[in-house]
Amino acid sequence: MFSRKQKFPIGKAAVVFGMGAVAGAVLALLYTPLSGRKLQKKVADVTENLLDKVEETVEDAQKTVRRIVRT
Repeated sequence: MFSRKQKFPIGKAAVVFGMGAVAGAVLALLYTPLSGRKLQKKVADVTENLLDKVEETVEDAQKTVRRIVRT
């Protein structure tokens, strides 16, 4: 009936994808057969990598928003 196209909610999809990735990583770490120290190191490494990826994504989003605002 309507000729208006629905836009894909990319922001919501990215948030849901990120939450799923975090949940999957947590479950994988919980079920891994490692000692306490090895597990702590692994959790620290995964957390550091995740934070790096989040920072990159936020920076990319900020750049995109700035570029859109300028035009």
